[in-house]
Amino acid sequence: MNLDFITDVVSLIFIVAGALQVFFASVGMNRFRTTLARIHAVTKPQTVGLIMVILGVIFRLVGSEHFDVGQRGDVGMLFLLVLFALMTNPVTAQRLGRVSRREGLYGDEDDIAINEHPGDLHKSL
Repeated sequence: MNLDFITDVVSLIFIVAGALQVFFASVGMNRFRTTLARIHAVTKPQTVGLIMVILGVIFRLVGSEHFDVGQRGDVGMLFLLVLFALMTNPVTAQRLGRVSRREGLYGDEDDIAINEHPGDLHKSL
């Protein structure tokens, strides 16, 4: 058991677990009926899955015996990709939820428990 084998196994675990998370997100998109449930199903596991796959790739790159300056730049780009995903996915989910609420795409009114948007308060009274 050398370092290459251990990093390959850890990399495989992260990549398979991340791929399963992304698969579950796509299944959730098809199974859930309301917009809010679909937004939740696609943003949470997809973000975690992407980060896990990228971590698996980083472990694979760092554990390689040919890891040199060129691969260090690749690892830096992968860290930037994780940072970009963490910054944009919550904002995208919030905007999708807000637009779907304003356009009336949430589904039945019984599905909405609380509406705290000041512009919509007169509608809920």
